[in-house]
Amino acid sequence: MGIISGFDNGNESFSNDSAIILVVKFLFVTPTILLVGYIVLSEISRFKGRIPNLPGPWGYPIVGSLPSLRDTITSDEYLKRATERYGDVFQVQLGNVTAVVVNTTAAARAFFVTQREATNSRPVTYVLHKQVQQNGPVTSIGTSPWDESCKRRRKVAATALNKTSVETYFPILNLESRALLSDFLRECKGGQATDVDVTPSCRKFSLNLSLTLAYGTRVEDVKDLHHDLLLSEIIYLEDEISRLRDPTSNFYNYIPLLRTVNSVADFLGLRRTKAHLASIGKRRYAYHQVLQDKLRRDIANHVDIPCIQGNVLKDPDSKGLTEGELLSVSMSMMAGAHTTKRSLIWACLLLAHRPDIQAKAFEAIQQADPALLQASEVAHTKIPYIEALTKEVGRYFVVLRLALPKATHLDVEWHGATIPPKTLLFLNSWACSRVFAAPHEFAPERWLDGDQPATNRHQYAFGIGGRMCVASHVASKALYTVLLHLIAHFRFQPCESAEDLFAATSQAADPLEGLLVRENPSVEARARMVRLVPRDEDALRAMLSLG
Repeated sequence: MGIISGFDNGNESFSNDSAIILVVKFLFVTPTILLVGYIVLSEISRFKGRIPNLPGPWGYPIVGSLPSLRDTITSDEYLKRATERYGDVFQVQLGNVTAVVVNTTAAARAFFVTQREATNSRPVTYVLHKQVQQNGPVTSIGTSPWDESCKRRRKVAATALNKTSVETYFPILNLESRALLSDFLRECKGGQATDVDVTPSCRKFSLNLSLTLAYGTRVEDVKDLHHDLLLSEIIYLEDEISRLRDPTSNFYNYIPLLRTVNSVADFLGLRRTKAHLASIGKRRYAYHQVLQDKLRRDIANHVDIPCIQGNVLKDPDSKGLTEGELLSVSMSMMAGAHTTKRSLIWACLLLAHRPDIQAKAFEAIQQADPALLQASEVAHTKIPYIEALTKEVGRYFVVLRLALPKATHLDVEWHGATIPPKTLLFLNSWACSRVFAAPHEFAPERWLDGDQPATNRHQYAFGIGGRMCVASHVASKALYTVLLHLIAHFRFQPCESAEDLFAATSQAADPLEGLLVRENPSVEARARMVRLVPRDEDALRAMLSLG
């Protein structure tokens, strides 16, 4: 009996050990098999996504070329690859997604002008469209896929933003330009203060400009925008939207495995990513609804200020737009506040480090009309050198260096390659803006040179073709107005503060060396500080009092 009992215990021990080994094998082998299977399926997907007869790197399994783009200035890296290896147009695989990068002006015209109908769409991204917008219809015009709704919205917005309509917004441009002068004068304490961080004032200017143009409302005397609940909400949400539509850093758009991992983390309560993203979309819709309702009341009471959304609401063609489509028009204007702010900050840094440019611009204003040096209304003027300076700021610093991503709507042909519908397209605006001689030199004169080929005259800061920024005219005129006013009333000098030693160097105004974050295609300056000295404080205060 004892022998049998011992034998049975041994069998039981053996069975328990076997069970443990089986569990261990299951826990380790099953994930390995699943991972190998996922890699195989991912590689099949990546292989099917390759475009025949179009050059480009294969990249790595699962992640594609994303690792090789880390810690690079993506637009400049694409330019180098085009120049050194792959040619004007090449494909790059970002995770499982195949993207086509267009790097020259000739290729840009062939894609976005000659075949504009086929390249008019925008990609539907996992982060912005599916998580933030929850596949809903309310998104900005600039990020909407090409369909009948987008056509209607663009038509109405284009009417409210054409050259003739922009003239009706000149009072707004003059008002916000003077407000920036007033903020700068206060910050520099009449030139006696040392250095000034221009970021808060530039942010207030761009936010006010967008709010006033879109809804006819503005921030009055709020020194710290974050103290106002609505304004702090707008700033936070638009910062988040800018980050979430970034085509280079949101890897969830390109690697499906990350979405699964994130879903598991959400389920286990380790993260709240999906809930956070959905709340961004809802809160963005809510603040636009508040502003739209206020504008409707102002129109009904006949106290509205002429603005884009007001013109849209009064336009008979807008009667067929849904509430979401109407809000989409204004979302497009608010999304532009980021590029306006960053362009203006770069311009301030450039002027501080290029006294020769300041001198030429000031002389150009004097020669055009000396009275403009004390004028409160300057948006209506056309000074060729200031216009050229405005264009060169857009070319040299080009804030959206990969533009807003596009997607093919129909088949697109390029040198024997057929690019199918719904393929992701990047217009490398940075590369296209380097078409001039001495492209890395800041020279407004290049826009005044009549010998320049007509093909070089396009301003790629706003894209090209059928999905160019609908607000390009008003954005250009806004920057022109504020630069004219700033140069007429201030001298910009490099800062001398120990708080920002980098801002004192010439690299602060370099479009590559001066970047805050190298990988971000919506480029932001690392430096913040400049020294502001009023040319004539009494004359400036007198002008501001007249405005």
